[in-house]
Amino acid sequence: MKLQKAVKEETIFVALGSLILSVLMVCIFFGLNRVFPEQVPMGLPVILGAAGGCAVAVGNFFLMALTVQKVAGIENYDQAYRSMQVSYRYRTFLQLIWCVLCMVLKFINPVAGILPLLWPSLLIKGKGIISGVKN
Repeated sequence: MKLQKAVKEETIFVALGSLILSVLMVCIFFGLNRVFPEQVPMGLPVILGAAGGCAVAVGNFFLMALTVQKVAGIENYDQAYRSMQVSYRYRTFLQLIWCVLCMVLKFINPVAGILPLLWPSLLIKGKGIISGVKN
């Protein structure tokens, strides 16, 4: 199966946007740590959490896009629906595993690890709002 241009473009958009938002998040952690050093941690766990969360979020988006591309070619509605359900189940399970790891492993900051999972959704919705305003 050849990767469609739209899948590639949207994945690049989500990856770059997620990277930018993750760097911004780390900068906010840094600034808050300077003001509230006892309450807001800063260090390698924040950076590892941001990097891991960003990777999981982008990977999840890419797998979803591949599934949609594959399902678009299936003519049987029930088979297409089942394929989407299975994909959703596995992708959600992988995100759940990441969230549990963020909570359990001490070398990953849980907030910095889980927050990037929201970036793809925010980016796609923001892109839709901006394109709707332009039209």
